[in-house]
Amino acid sequence: MGDIKSRERLNRVVEEEITKLFESILDYAQVACPTSDTYKVLRSKILRVGNNCIRTIKTKISHYDIGFVATSEDVIEKIK
Repeated sequence: MGDIKSRERLNRVVEEEITKLFESILDYAQVACPTSDTYKVLRSKILRVGNNCIRTIKTKISHYDIGFVATSEDVIEKIK
């Protein structure tokens, strides 16, 4: 059922991109929140939703056959 390394790679990419997304959202939220208490509450909710999203996507990915196709921009290192 697919390539395990490809699935792990896709899981890492998804996690990194979603994490970047909610880090950016938190940066904007910190500027927009009037008090640090408000920001702390919002921050915890954003982190919870983001982490739940990552877990849900990883679970759904497990139901697919995954195969990574390298592009000319990818560097592949083979360890002996």
